[in-house]
Amino acid sequence: MQTSLCAYVQQADGNTVQVVLVDATAQPALGALGFQGVLPILHACVADDAAKARMFVALRDLGVAFSAGREWCPAEVFAWLRERGLLEGAYLRIAWTGPQQFQLTRA
Repeated sequence: MQTSLCAYVQQADGNTVQVVLVDATAQPALGALGFQGVLPILHACVADDAAKARMFVALRDLGVAFSAGREWCPAEVFAWLRERGLLEGAYLRIAWTGPQQFQLTRA
């Protein structure tokens, strides 16, 4: 399993996907996907669920994690898109256990 973290999706409800950049080397790849903003927080707009699914696949393929948490956290949004058949496969899930402490798992 991957133990390093380049970025994670912090929010993905609505038409905006918000990513927190952890490793600056991932910034060019995120920029190529349309992410912009003030570091370390970058965001990109998506038109609909199909576009969000395509964005999630690209983020997953870059090694970006999806935050677990309450109510429509990015990990739940990923699972929901997968259940609807808009994407498939596993993703990297990040769950916070304390300040600056997290657990990465495949989901």
